[in-house]
Amino acid sequence: MKQFSIQFANLKSGTYDFEFDINEKFFENFEESEITYGKLKTTIELQREARMLILNFVIKGTVKLTCDRCLDDFDQRIETKDQLIFKFGLETKEETDEIIIIPESDNTLNIAQYIYEFIHLALPTKRIHPEDKNGKSLCNKEIIKKLEQHKAIEDSKEEEIDPRWEGLKNIKFN
Repeated sequence: MKQFSIQFANLKSGTYDFEFDINEKFFENFEESEITYGKLKTTIELQREARMLILNFVIKGTVKLTCDRCLDDFDQRIETKDQLIFKFGLETKEETDEIIIIPESDNTLNIAQYIYEFIHLALPTKRIHPEDKNGKSLCNKEIIKKLEQHKAIEDSKEEEIDPRWEGLKNIKFN
């Protein structure tokens, strides 16, 4: 993950641009990742100031996800813009979600974990196949048919009343 390190110690005050390509090898480094394949480009604008670094992230591309409905894989488009501010201090600590204190002795910043988190935060909550031009789902039609059959069976079971309870229908509450 060294390719995701930014050497900032020798940078003078000003703005610098960095680009990183994200692919399946990137996600292999994170055991808990639900993404196994992706093709994304991360552009970072770094503003170097005397006592802080401001990083503006732009991440664009696609990742492969598993559909919550039919369990087939599909490509999900990702586009996100995020910002982190690194202030110099005595020790590493997180002040807020966007402001992080790093030791003044540091001269390199590895941003792989931040890219990983921004990608996952950009994922939709409900992960289902997109719809086609006509508004029809692109989910696996065989699986959808089986789900509908299962739902019909469950619905019919709900309508059937256990004969042991049938007598209770005749009881009137006063």
